[in-house]
Order: sequence, then structure tokens, then C-alpha cells
Amino acid sequence: MSLLAELQKEEFTHLRVLDPAQVAGLEFSIHELMRQIMRERLELRGLYAALSPQAIRLREVLDHFSESDRETADSLVASIDRIEQACARQADQNYRLALGLYNQSRSSIEFIQNQLAPKKTVYSAAGRFAKAPMGPALLSGRL
Repeated sequence: MSLLAELQKEEFTHLRVLDPAQVAGLEFSIHELMRQIMRERLELRGLYAALSPQAIRLREVLDHFSESDRETADSLVASIDRIEQACARQADQNYRLALGLYNQSRSSIEFIQNQLAPKKTVYSAAGRFAKAPMGPALLSGRL
């Protein structure tokens, strides 16, 4: 889980310096790590079900452990929970930055396109002086 947090921090760093190739590579690593974590969780659920058929979470099978093992498991669960919360916050921060960069790029492209579109009469492709269409229009007619 700590590796996931490190990868997310690294992704944030690459997002800040606008390095899309590095971000894409890290995204693949993060997704693969998430798949691995999910597989491990499913395996653990199978182990929990072996101890108690209706158990889904570790806390539901703690009564099968000794007192010292129970304390160890509780501390591990608390640690995993803290790491998961930190990863969720970092993922949200990365998402917001990526979305902001996307919106900024989209706005810049729209601005450039609006600046390039002719506003008055212009020469047509046939070389004649024609009035530029002001926007999208619906064409109707026969071929």
C-alpha cells in the first residue's frame, strides 16, 4: 500500500511539470498495483470464509485469534486504513490537477480556434470573395 502512495506522489510531481509520458507510465503501474491489491483482498475473503462462512472482513474473524494476534491485527488494520485514506486524498488531488490541466488546455484550444475562424467576408476555396459562415448550420437540399 505504501508503494501505491509513492507512485501517486510521483504522478502528482509529473503532472505539475507537465510530463504526460511519465504520467501515462505511472498510471499503468498504479492500475496494475490496484489489480494486484484487489486479487489479494479476494484471496483474504476466501480465508476469512474458511474461518467463518459469513465473514467478509478481518474484524469478523478476530475472535478466532489469540489476544496478542488480535492486537497485532488491529494495529495492522488501523495502519492499512491510514494508508488507504492518504492514497484516497492523493488520488483526489491528482484527479483535480489533471482535470484542471485538461480544462485549461481545452479553453486554450477553443480560444485559438475562435481567433482563427474568419469573422468577416473572406476568399473561398474557389478563390472568390465569399461571406464566411458565422457558425454551425443545418444543410438541406437534394443531391
